[in-house]
Amino acid sequence: MGLRSNKYLIELLGSYFLVLAYGLSGDAFAIGFILSALIYVGALISGAHYNPAISLGAFFLKRISGSELLGYIIAQIIGAFLAAASVLFISSFVFYIEAPANSLFYEQLGLEILLTFVLALVAYVAWIGNPSHKSVATYSFIMGFALVALFMMGESISGGIFNPALSLGTS
Repeated sequence: MGLRSNKYLIELLGSYFLVLAYGLSGDAFAIGFILSALIYVGALISGAHYNPAISLGAFFLKRISGSELLGYIIAQIIGAFLAAASVLFISSFVFYIEAPANSLFYEQLGLEILLTFVLALVAYVAWIGNPSHKSVATYSFIMGFALVALFMMGESISGGIFNPALSLGTS
């Protein structure tokens, strides 16, 4: 079985490298650019969700089945855990996301929900709603820059996660 035929492996690897970028860099552009590259690699194989919120949206839009949703989420969470462990191994740094002390929990949660919704909406409009070979590069570019912008907006209040697998993998 080749890499192209295993959508769950693509989701695991995509989540892994996305969380690794958060852990080793924390820079909005590094995270957005790696997301763009990972989407370009995986879009035609798995849809390149790399985020349970995006997968859930694809499920509600009937782009993936319930069993695929479960497989995607498990793969994404495993990828996030492996990446957090890799950050520790590579840098001796325990990677976890900590929201700034000057923001309240309800502010953090509200912003995470709102900006995760924006990311899912961008994914739907740019790709999930009309996938084609022609639009992979455009989709990867749009999603990468959307994540850069959202990260810059949310980092000072919530830590800028917008990905439940990342939250679980680093806790």
